[in-house]
Amino acid sequence: MNSSKLLITLVCMVFYANFFSLSAQSILPCGTDENLTNEIIRDHERQEKLFETERLIETYLTSNIIANTEQLHVIPVVVHIIYSNQNDNISNSQVYDAISILNEDVRRTNPDTSNLRNIFKSVAADLEVEFRLAKKDPNGKCTNGITRTQSNLTLTANNNVKSIIGWDNKKYLNIWVVRSIDLAGFSGPGIVLGYAAFPYNNIPGTSDGIVIRHQNFGSIGTAQADRHRTLTHEVGHYLNLKHTFQGGCNGIGDNCSDTPPVTSSSIGCNSNQNTCNSDNPDLPDMIENYMDYTDDDCMNTFTQNQKQRTKAVLNIYNLRGSLTTASNHFDTGINQSAIFNCPPVADFQVNKTLICEGEQIQITEDCAYQIIPSFHYTISDQNNGNQQHIITANPLLTFNNSGLYNVKLEIQNAHGQSTKQYSELITVRPHGGVIYSPLFSATMEKPLPNDIWTRLDNGDNVKWNRTAIASKQGLYSYYLENFNIVSGSNGDALIAGPIALNNPSALQLKFDHAFARKQANNTDKLSISTSIDCGDSWTLRKVLPTFQLGISNLYPSTPYVPANNDWIETTLNLISLSSANSIMIKFEMLSGGGNNVYIDNLNLSFTLNNLESSSIKTLKVYPNPSHNNAQIQTPGNGSLYIIDALGRLIKKYENVMSLITLKGIPAGSYMAIFINSKGEKQQVRWANIP
Repeated sequence: MNSSKLLITLVCMVFYANFFSLSAQSILPCGTDENLTNEIIRDHERQEKLFETERLIETYLTSNIIANTEQLHVIPVVVHIIYSNQNDNISNSQVYDAISILNEDVRRTNPDTSNLRNIFKSVAADLEVEFRLAKKDPNGKCTNGITRTQSNLTLTANNNVKSIIGWDNKKYLNIWVVRSIDLAGFSGPGIVLGYAAFPYNNIPGTSDGIVIRHQNFGSIGTAQADRHRTLTHEVGHYLNLKHTFQGGCNGIGDNCSDTPPVTSSSIGCNSNQNTCNSDNPDLPDMIENYMDYTDDDCMNTFTQNQKQRTKAVLNIYNLRGSLTTASNHFDTGINQSAIFNCPPVADFQVNKTLICEGEQIQITEDCAYQIIPSFHYTISDQNNGNQQHIITANPLLTFNNSGLYNVKLEIQNAHGQSTKQYSELITVRPHGGVIYSPLFSATMEKPLPNDIWTRLDNGDNVKWNRTAIASKQGLYSYYLENFNIVSGSNGDALIAGPIALNNPSALQLKFDHAFARKQANNTDKLSISTSIDCGDSWTLRKVLPTFQLGISNLYPSTPYVPANNDWIETTLNLISLSSANSIMIKFEMLSGGGNNVYIDNLNLSFTLNNLESSSIKTLKVYPNPSHNNAQIQTPGNGSLYIIDALGRLIKKYENVMSLITLKGIPAGSYMAIFINSKGEKQQVRWANIP
C-alpha cells in the first residue's frame, strides 16, 4: 500500500472509530478528524500536504531537538462572534475569560495541575505559548480583537462562517464562535463542540482556524462551567497535535512517545483505565491529557513531546512561524512595549431595548482605542425628530416619552474619529397602558411600530411587518417572513401593549393566525407570553406547535399567502393576572424550516358568563367597508358598544333592539360588540372610509 492510500485509510479509520465509539452519546467533543476526512475526500492533495507538514516537523526536531525550548511564542488572536440573535452574541467578558483559561492551560498555570498523577508529572510541560487578542486589525485600525457578525450560518456552522469574516491567517489565529456546528458529511448523533485545522504550507484562511460553540467557550456567560477545555484541545490541533488515541494501540499514534497509547477516545475520568498493553513500560491511559476526550475537569496537561511538536510548528515560518515574529506582533499591535498609532473604532451596547416611559437604559461602550477619545451620543426620537445629546461615557439615560429611538455614538482622539449608529434600537412604550372597556381590539391596520404594537428584531433584519395580501378582518394583517429564516432562529417578536387592565381576574385573549409548512417535518413554533412589568420579565402562556399553528394542507415552495379558510382562532384564559395593572403580549416565532406566519384580529376582554354564543342571531354591519354610513343590525335586545382601533369606547347604546345608523365617526377600523341580557356576545369589525 502506498503512503497516500495508507494515510487516507488511517484518517477514515479514525473517523469511523470515533463515530461508532460515540454512537450512543449526545456529544462529539471534537470534529477535527471528521473535518479532515471531509477535506481529503474533496481534495486528494490534502493528504500529501499532511505528509509535507510531518516531514518539516521531523526534519526540524532531528536538528533542533532542544532548541528554542525556553522561548515564549506569542500568537495574535481575533475572535469572530457569529450570532443569530442576542442570546448568541456573547459578552466581551466571556471572550476574555476563554482566552485566560487557554493561556493558563498552555502555560501550565491552571489551578488543577496538582490533579496530575505522579506517574506523569515528569513529562508535564509548559508549552511556552501565549495568546493575545489583537490590538490592530488588518487595516491598521484599533481593535479589541473581537468582531461581531449577525448571520444565521451560526446555526449550521462549519467552514461556511469563514467566508463571512476572517482576518489574514498568516498574522492572526482566527476563532469563530458560533451556536451550533454542522460538519458536512458527518451524520453522527452528537453535538460537535468544536474543530480546528492542522497547519500546512499556504493553508487558505477559508480552511484555517478554529470553530467552537459559544456554550463551550470559557466558563461564564453562556458557558456556565468550572473550565471548558474545548478551546485548549482545538488549539492543540491548530499547533499540529494529534489525538492521544490516534491509531489505537498499534497504529501510528500521535507521534509523541510520552503519551501512552489509547485504544479509543476516553470518556469520563477513569483513573484506573489502561486500554493498551503494547507500550513499554506499560502505563495507564493519560486521561489528564488535553488531547483526549475525557471530561473538562479531568484534563490538566500537555507533555514534553507535545511541546516539542508545538515548538517545531511555531519555528517553521510557513506553518505557524509567521504569527510569532516581531514584525507581526507590531502589525497586530500585541507587542506590549511598542508604541503605535491606530484610529479608534466606536461601538456600544445597551442593557435593554424595550422599556416603558420613565424607565432607564444603561449604555456601555465597546470601543477600541489607544488614547481615550471624546464621546458624543445622539439620541433621536423617530416620532418627532427630537434629539438629545450626551457627551459623557457610559451614560445612564431616562426616557420619559414613548417612541422609537435611534442611538449614534461618535468618538474622536488624536489618531482619528469613528461613528457607530443603531437604528430603531430602543422602544419606549406608554406608561400604564391603553384602557379598554369591555374589549381591547388590537387591529393590524397601522404600519409597525405604532401606538399599540412594537416589534423586536433578533438581528437578522427580518422583522414582523404589515401586509395587505391577507387578513382575517379589515384590510391588513401582521406577518413574519419565516420563509427566508434559517431553521433554529428565534427572537423575532411582535408585542402588543402595555394595555391597562380593568378586570384581570377573568381576562381572555383571542387572536387569529395562519401558517403553512414547506415540508411535512417542519418544527416551527409560535410562543405567546405576557408581561406585567413592561417587558422586564415574561411568563410563557402557550406554545402553538406546527400542527396547531396552521391548517393548510399545502406545502408551498414559494412564500405562503393564506386563503380565507386557512385562519385559526386561538383562545387563552389569562386567569392569573388578578393583581396586574397592565399587560404586554408577546408573540415570538421559533423557526423550524417552515413558511410565513400571519397574525390578525387580537381581542382582549373579560369573559361574560359564557364564551361567544352561536345560538343568538348574527350581528351585522353593512356596507363593509362603509363610507360614513354604516348600519348595524342588532340580534335582539341588549347593549351595543362601538370600539375604535385603540380599544377606546366611541359610542354605547343601551336596550337597543333595532337598526342603528352611524354617522360622524372618523375614518378607521372599528369593532361593534353586542351583549344580550344573558351575557352572550357577538362582535364584528368593519372599516369606515371617507
